[in-house]
Amino acid sequence: MSEQTFIKGKVRSLEQSIHNLESITKEIGFDIQQGLKLNPVPHIHSLHIFEKSCPGIFTNGKGASEKSCYASALGEFLERLSTNYFFSDYWLEQDYAASTGDWLYYPNEKQFTRENFREMLSPTLWEYYSNLSDSENYAEFAQDDFEFDSFLSFNDHVDSIRALPLISQKEETTHYFPMNLFSNLYASNGLSAGNSALEAQVQGLSEVFERWVKNQILLENLCLPLVPEDVLQQYPDIVQAISALNEEGIFIEVRDASLGGKFPVINVTLYHQKSGQCFASFGAHPIFEVAVERTLTESLQGRHLKELDGFQVPSFDEFSVACDENIENHFIDSSGLIHANFVSHNFDFDFVAWDFSGDVDAQWQYLCELVYQQGTDVYVANYNQYGFEACRIVVPGMSEVYPKHEILDANQNFGRLLREALIQYPQTNDPLAIVELIEALGFSDHQGVASLIGLMPDKNSFWGAINCLQLKFWCQIAAQAYEDALDSLHGIWFFVTPDNKWYGVYKSFEIAIESLLQQDEMTLPDTSILEALFCKETVSTVLAHLNSEMVFWNAPQGIDIFKNSNSHQTMLAIYHNLRKYKDV
Repeated sequence: MSEQTFIKGKVRSLEQSIHNLESITKEIGFDIQQGLKLNPVPHIHSLHIFEKSCPGIFTNGKGASEKSCYASALGEFLERLSTNYFFSDYWLEQDYAASTGDWLYYPNEKQFTRENFREMLSPTLWEYYSNLSDSENYAEFAQDDFEFDSFLSFNDHVDSIRALPLISQKEETTHYFPMNLFSNLYASNGLSAGNSALEAQVQGLSEVFERWVKNQILLENLCLPLVPEDVLQQYPDIVQAISALNEEGIFIEVRDASLGGKFPVINVTLYHQKSGQCFASFGAHPIFEVAVERTLTESLQGRHLKELDGFQVPSFDEFSVACDENIENHFIDSSGLIHANFVSHNFDFDFVAWDFSGDVDAQWQYLCELVYQQGTDVYVANYNQYGFEACRIVVPGMSEVYPKHEILDANQNFGRLLREALIQYPQTNDPLAIVELIEALGFSDHQGVASLIGLMPDKNSFWGAINCLQLKFWCQIAAQAYEDALDSLHGIWFFVTPDNKWYGVYKSFEIAIESLLQQDEMTLPDTSILEALFCKETVSTVLAHLNSEMVFWNAPQGIDIFKNSNSHQTMLAIYHNLRKYKDV
């Protein structure tokens, strides 16, 4: 390791970081593979890495060099292990019947019961989360209206709330946040890793500012000033990358998103002038150069230059740009709409040559002070169970990805009710109860069943393929509710195209049911019609369903939905193997 490459904002060389990260991942049992690697223009790299035994555990790195990109991907891998983000969408119990209620996330978590759950958080935090006055449906909502069930964890089925300790940076006090809040409101916002705890915290809080400032710009329809050319010329690598993109037909504008020098945020907007489409990316860091570099590399992460995924024509509709769904799309992949005013030169601010550099401690204090000025606080949990620093940061009022009212009307743990109904199905044998549950919980037709119940499905599996509407169809077939099943089929065609392997299955059911319903007596349809159109195996299986000899295309039922999924069991084994690094 004779070569030592240092980049701004990092306290270790890239070579040291990579060596450390590789050593850690190997020691705890991971076999990291490199996937898609892109370097579309000089000084812009992206890389996909994944665990060989479980490709669903993956991260994407970005950077101005191949080494910084690889270090970024490895760092994010450890970050998502340390914070459990890899596993936050899955059912994590090994045995449904024998669950003991032992710790699930960390040994220092607390469990709260129906009797004492209002002891978690703090009076100030309860007041914040229960203030839903920004939603017309909950204008009269009060703290006491929160129910215990709203905070149950999605990842298990025990009747207690699992909460994790975070430390207030302003008051230096510890407060317990239910894991459910992280899942429903914050997603990955505020998660970070670094060579030191403060380095991780600076990056995590910078990303909170990045997304919060972007939201203010979208909500208030602001137009940002351009970064002057003479300022950009101070950073030759960035200028070279922009020039190379211009040659490839992608026009670039770098804008100052600091809102008049207040916040360390940068915008990079990519234009495809042949189509009139553009893509706005944001990034943040107290060091100006680092913020610009991260924003530029982020804008092309995982992207071939000929692919314009996420590029859209700007809109003049202020409501569509500012709506919750569009804001969420910007968080997920920056693919949301932007207003036409944003790309104009009718600037709402003057450019400010901001730079808040200094040592990492000074950067952290600066960012915290900015938060305090907004009237809120920074809550931090640090993790070092693998010998590497990672953190979770929550800033109430700034770091939410989803609106607070989703705790009540779109809670992730609604899916655990569906999961429990499917696990108990072999005993209840009541398919229409599942249909009624789907409708009562308000799930959309397009929502995937696997994601709702916390299943990591095997590729091409039945449970990995179906959405809520399709599950209702299979339940209606099981209940011999054929008219309802036919109605469901009419909607299924919006999701299943002729190139889908299930197309022929659903089409054969449609013909069979229509034939059956046309007869005076509900008898099996003329098999010769079906056998002329579909293979014998499909026909015999369809008839078996209509004869009530088979349900769910003979896919695993009950607890076997999870036990028979190799992907889920591999993921589960990885998660539980990692417990020994936390239980110290």
